[in-house]
Amino acid sequence: MHPSDIPQVELPRAAAVATSDAALMPPPHTEVRLVSSVREFCALANEWDRLNAQAAATSVFNTWMWHFGWWEQHRRLRALKILVARRAGVASGIVPLYLDRSGVLRLGLRALRLLGTEGERNPYNVGPLFERGNEQAVARVLAQALLAMRGYDVLQLAEMDASIPLPMTLANAAHASKLRCEVQRAKRLAHLELPVNWNAYLRSLSSEQRARIRHRRHALLGAHPTRFFVWHTGVDAMLTTIAMLRRMRSAPDDARHPLLQRAAMCEALQDGRLRLYCLQIDGGIAAVACAMRLRDRMVVMQTEFDPRYAQWHPTSVLLQYAIEHAIGEGARGFDFLRGQEDFDDDLAPGNDQVRVTVFRSHRVRAAFTRSAWSSGRRPGRGVLPRTPAPRSVGRRDKLAEAGPEHARRAEQDWDEHSKILAAVIDGDEDLASMLATRHVHRAAEAAFGAANT
Repeated sequence: MHPSDIPQVELPRAAAVATSDAALMPPPHTEVRLVSSVREFCALANEWDRLNAQAAATSVFNTWMWHFGWWEQHRRLRALKILVARRAGVASGIVPLYLDRSGVLRLGLRALRLLGTEGERNPYNVGPLFERGNEQAVARVLAQALLAMRGYDVLQLAEMDASIPLPMTLANAAHASKLRCEVQRAKRLAHLELPVNWNAYLRSLSSEQRARIRHRRHALLGAHPTRFFVWHTGVDAMLTTIAMLRRMRSAPDDARHPLLQRAAMCEALQDGRLRLYCLQIDGGIAAVACAMRLRDRMVVMQTEFDPRYAQWHPTSVLLQYAIEHAIGEGARGFDFLRGQEDFDDDLAPGNDQVRVTVFRSHRVRAAFTRSAWSSGRRPGRGVLPRTPAPRSVGRRDKLAEAGPEHARRAEQDWDEHSKILAAVIDGDEDLASMLATRHVHRAAEAAFGAANT
């Protein structure tokens, strides 16, 4: 434990963010401690799982065991940083974090991130945990503690459910502290509410959706012997089948759809929460959907299929069988990732997710933004006030397409704009004026040269 990382470890009522709603004020003597050793991490197991069971918003991977397993596999060049809020000695909030010391975007920046995430990606939909009924108050205390921490340059909270109060609470606190902050929204997860029976589910769909479900199911059954079943035993055999189908499809970008970890599947199987929905075609498994039950919802975490049967939409057919099976066992919801191949995204609206990035200084943000553009990744659009990007950035791709000379000029423009911006941020008016004058002269010479050729 390193108390020096948080200058103020006890945050009384007076230290909270001001609000007119007295009911949302944090309780007195809420204490925030930093957990940074494996021994302390292990000691959190019972309190972690208690909060996870109580939390209004969580995921199937938000258990202590899964996070510990993830940390054991990914701890290289990372430092454990878990914030724990306590009231009267009892944990009321946990923000699992790690410090990435490998250098963000090759800039040497130290990034503070959620445990189980990589940069902006949150493939397992993990997030902080809060005591039910006290989420807003605890989130304010933890947001202040996050901003008070030392030793990082960029704080990246990867996309998480918008109902979790920490992201926007942190963004507002950063804005009040005059820190640069970017907020992005997405609808990556789809939540499908399930009625009491299959016929009621079909009636809830549009006529076009019902026709598509029936057509795809009948077309597949008419072309190939097909059987749906749920695989309940043998995690290793399940993983082997998933990996085999994945290799057959040669899906790009493994980081977007990581293989489910064996430990998490074993834990879910032992608790009776694991479901591997399978579609057997011509005697072999042609599509699988790995799901876990979370309270009264079924959450599909990964799907794979045999590309030889792609024209019959095996994943779409499989998911409809899975929904029918989930209704039969009393599930009230069915969740899946949007935007994946052969998914019926229009069956359910996506839920709002929020991604927050906080920069320690203007210079850090400028360097981060410049590197993001150079790597081809457009920075997110912030909903809070932030310094506008140079105009040349928005035209960079078009200039690059015009030819190598235009691309070289665009790169030079960007470098000069960045230097001018850095000088303005540092308050060096003379340097900023000199750089701006030099830039104008160079641009004029380039324009006259182009006109004379």
